[in-house]
Amino acid sequence: MMREFFDDLTSREQRVLGWSAVAVAAALWLATAWTDPWLLLGVPLAGGAFAAFVMRNRRFATPDAGDDDDWL
Repeated sequence: MMREFFDDLTSREQRVLGWSAVAVAAALWLATAWTDPWLLLGVPLAGGAFAAFVMRNRRFATPDAGDDDDWL
């Protein structure tokens, strides 16, 4: 149902819908951070720490020789 609705929109309408979703997310985040300012700093710091952790693990990870992609 939602996929059909989204597919029926023009590319401009899809872009507007996407940007409005981003604006709503930012407004909710700032409204919540208004009551607790640490949230304003905590969410980006936690996201950045997680991204750094993932990048570090991907860089040092070595693929196992026993991994076989034939099961796909």
